[in-house]
Formats: sequence, structure tokens, C-alpha cells
Amino acid sequence: MLCSPFRFFRQALCLALFGLTLAATAALAAPGTLSLVSMGAGDPDNMSLRAHKTIEAADVFFTMGGRNPHPELTRGKPVHDAEHGLFGQGGGRTRKPADEAEKLRVENRRIIREAVAAGKNVVILDNGDPTVFGPQIGYMKEFADLNPVIVPGLSSFNAANAALRTSVVAGKARAVMLTLGAVNEGRELFLAQAINEGVTLVLFMVRDLDGLVAALRGKVPATMPVAVVANAGSPAKEKVIGATLATLPEKIRGIELGPYLLYIGEAVNL
Repeated sequence: MLCSPFRFFRQALCLALFGLTLAATAALAAPGTLSLVSMGAGDPDNMSLRAHKTIEAADVFFTMGGRNPHPELTRGKPVHDAEHGLFGQGGGRTRKPADEAEKLRVENRRIIREAVAAGKNVVILDNGDPTVFGPQIGYMKEFADLNPVIVPGLSSFNAANAALRTSVVAGKARAVMLTLGAVNEGRELFLAQAINEGVTLVLFMVRDLDGLVAALRGKVPATMPVAVVANAGSPAKEKVIGATLATLPEKIRGIELGPYLLYIGEAVNL
């Protein structure tokens, strides 16, 4: 017999083969992974090495709208629609009609759970910092039982700070506040107080710049320095425009900005 107890070497060989079989079985049974990966802000060159390695090891991808802006990274692997805010939280709610959104939720749950159960690595691609107004952060709660991880990356805030080439806590400024650029429900009083107390305000997703400036008029000095950083992190598109609260609307009028951050405070006196 091959595994005769009287033949030491044959017995050792049998044990080794048995161990390899167990290892192979365990590998086949091991679940896959789910990762929310930041590709950085503005340009793929801003992606971290860890993010690149995670993407290389991925088997299935989810992106906003199912678009594939970097086919050299996904290399022909399946790319599905992560949508925008499909599972709530973070950067807002889904943009699809309710029935379409629910259908996509059901489908994405199925794809992700089946893939992870089959030992595949699933990656949800995002930009900037997924935890700061990120539209895909809801996937972390929805699939918490799969122990998902976030692979951080360069945020638009980091990239915009670099574009400004100044410290956002310089001079009299001793704090920074990141918040939405909305002034509904009396938020302008809260924002104005922060600015007047020396906080550098960094506003994301400003939908109505003229309305924001009008709401702060009379509550913040008209000469308060402001800066717009558009397409932060993208060498070909990045723009930095310095102004004051009073002159900003006219200074950027007619300029195609794209996505931008608005800084308000003494620290950004360019």
C-alpha cells in the first residue's frame, strides 16, 4: 500500500499530499474581498501604490454609471454600474427613478455577494476621499458582513491645497472646516460665524455661487479672501482663481470651471 505505516518515506509523502489537498481545498473555499478604492483626485498618477495593487488583483469592478475611463487598469474584466449614492449616505442619493434604483440594488447585491462567495475580489472605484461626501460610502454599511475595506487616496481637498501653494492654517487661521456649499435653512449664519472667527472654510458642491455670496454679504467682510480651485489634481485642467468675496462672482463669470472647491478665509489671501 502507498501509505503503509511501515514505510517512513511513503508515509511522509502521503502526509505531504494530504496537506496540499487540505490547503487547496481551503483556498477554493476562501471567500473573496470587497474594497472601496480611491483612484485619487484628478489624474490616475495620484493613485496610491496600495490602490494600484488592489486594482490589479481585482476580478470584478463597479464604477459610477458603469463607465470604464481607465481600461488599462480593468484589463477587460467585468465593469458594473455602482450608480451614485445607491445605498445612501455620503454624497447624496441615487439619481435614478425609484424603481430602477431598487432593481439595480437587487442586482448589485447579487453580483457582489456571489462574487465574494466564489473567492473573487470585488473593487468599487471612487475618486478623492470616499469618506468625504463620497457617493459610494453606503456600500460599506450595506455589505458590512463581508468585512469590506477602504483603500484611501489623495482627496480633492489635498490636491487643491497643493494647487494653492499655501497653508490653509496660516496666519490668523487656526482651523479648517470642510462642508457643503449650501446656505439653506439659515446655514449662512453658521458659516459666517466660522469665517469671522478665523476658520478657513472649504466648500464642496457649491450649486449656487451667486446665492452663497449674496447670503454672506453683510455678515462677512467684502474684502475677505477667497479662492476657487477647479479640477484639483489634474495638471491639464486645474485652475486656481483668487479673489475677494465681493469680486468673486464677476471674476469667474464666463469661465468653464468644472468641479471645484471654494475656499474662504484669511489663509487664502493670494
